[in-house]
Amino acid sequence: MCWKAIAAMAGATIVITVIYIILLRWITKPLLYISIVLILIGFCLLGFFAFQNKDKYKAESRNYKYSVGAAIAAWSIGGLYAIFICCCWKNISLGASIMEAASDFVSSNLRIMWLPLLAYINACIFFVYWVITAIFLYSVGEPIFKEKSFIADIQWGPETEYVMWYFLFGLFWVIAYFISMQQFIIASMCCMWYFSGQGADMSDVPGEVSLMKATGWGFWYHNGSIPFGSFVIAVVTMIRVVFEYIVKQYEAAGMQDNVIFKIVTCCIRCVLWCLDKYVKFITKNAYIQIALSSNSFCSSALSAFWLALRHAGRFGSAAIIGTIMMVLGKATIVGTSAWLTLVVVKTQYPEVQQPMLPAAIVAAVAYLVAGLFLSIFSFSCTAILHCFILDEDTGGSKHTPDSLQSFLDNCDEKPAPKKEEKAKEEEE
Repeated sequence: MCWKAIAAMAGATIVITVIYIILLRWITKPLLYISIVLILIGFCLLGFFAFQNKDKYKAESRNYKYSVGAAIAAWSIGGLYAIFICCCWKNISLGASIMEAASDFVSSNLRIMWLPLLAYINACIFFVYWVITAIFLYSVGEPIFKEKSFIADIQWGPETEYVMWYFLFGLFWVIAYFISMQQFIIASMCCMWYFSGQGADMSDVPGEVSLMKATGWGFWYHNGSIPFGSFVIAVVTMIRVVFEYIVKQYEAAGMQDNVIFKIVTCCIRCVLWCLDKYVKFITKNAYIQIALSSNSFCSSALSAFWLALRHAGRFGSAAIIGTIMMVLGKATIVGTSAWLTLVVVKTQYPEVQQPMLPAAIVAAVAYLVAGLFLSIFSFSCTAILHCFILDEDTGGSKHTPDSLQSFLDNCDEKPAPKKEEKAKEEEE
């Protein structure tokens, strides 16, 4: 009955996400600082609740010990969290300024919002082609019919099996390439925006942020580095898939109850998961270095590694702050979309007895949309952090965004040269 409302609100989730990203331009710092304080208060209240709850049980009971242990754990985590805030406040302030600059960049270049949609559409088109082709490949072989079964097993030859593995690797590589190209284009546009002075509210903006130019750089000048980075990601993904395939084979042979097998499998799975996260982190930062320096992938990956190592505090604080803002953003977008859907359905379709169902459908769509668009914001923060460190290492410039220039002026270290002084020096 209310499919029109569901379709309209599913489209409205994009508008809600864009509005939220634009609002971040003004509410980033208040929202972040309030969230940090609320998290600390939450740990304290959790410990107080657990400590008060111990009086309901006898002193010798297990529940009493659990309550006391939970209180101590909550207070300990809260104390460590408070120490982290005090020790890393400068990096937290930098992270807030970078997020403010990122929201300024995204809100002034809304055409960048087309990138995840285009990448998603291209990935879906390729995936449909891949599924159709995989079905044809799967059918290459000798059918073996089973009694009382309407599905026949296909007995492959060795060539067909090798082609299927090769075809699966191609899927991982092409999907990783779409994502990598999107990341490089965003990184290039961030570099253009940062060093053109558009974030500094300059009256004469010397440069322009061009989506087509960034795309041209990716496809013309770096169409070797980007596929190579995607190839590395695909190799790691393929290793994880082959390992899971081997595990399934061993479990089918009766090894699922072996304790040693479970321990080894768990350890290897954890190592491969960490390797996957590490490779994706280095690759993502390598694309930013490629956009900054126009070097090859390997040298850019090495530069990104040493940069993250030299500024581990900044990268770590930015990652934690980014996680907090991503969670808040997804919760806000999903909650707003679901609430508006409830209001629309109850108002326009009173005959619908379960308005929570269309609200749940729209909430699922909003979660996907928020994840797609907020990933642009998150990656833009990382790219702007790279630009800021380069700008800082070279003594600052008149093109430094105002939010980051204010951070440099307020920090304890020697502030960066003022824009007017730096402009005069450059003219001289």
